[in-house]
Amino acid sequence: MSEATMAIAKLRNSKPNPNYRPMIFVIAPFTEVVKGDATAIMAVRSYCRFVHQHGGIPVCPQLYLPQFINLHHSKEFQIASFINLVLLTKCAEAWSFGNPTHDTRYFIRLAKRKNKGVRYFNSEMEDY
Repeated sequence: MSEATMAIAKLRNSKPNPNYRPMIFVIAPFTEVVKGDATAIMAVRSYCRFVHQHGGIPVCPQLYLPQFINLHHSKEFQIASFINLVLLTKCAEAWSFGNPTHDTRYFIRLAKRKNKGVRYFNSEMEDY
């Protein structure tokens, strides 16, 4: 059983609903996705798929928010930051993927401040 599957199983433990899926905040490089880097977008989508396949509900603001928020506008960026915080607080854990960047380190610190467990995976989705 993989580390991810065991982590989800622990989060499901003691939940009365057998279909329960914990929400997992996906931490991945935000800036490259917002810039429209196709490779980065595909990688982040694969991280979300990974969470889903292991029984979690991926929460991934970098794929969701740019659909309707202009992150290049400072006021809208501040709103997005607040939304990120709200979404993170609703999640059971945060899973960080890929090599650490300025973006990912920020979300890791934020998750830890909110007492969320953080799990680390490389870009091939192997835990470390």
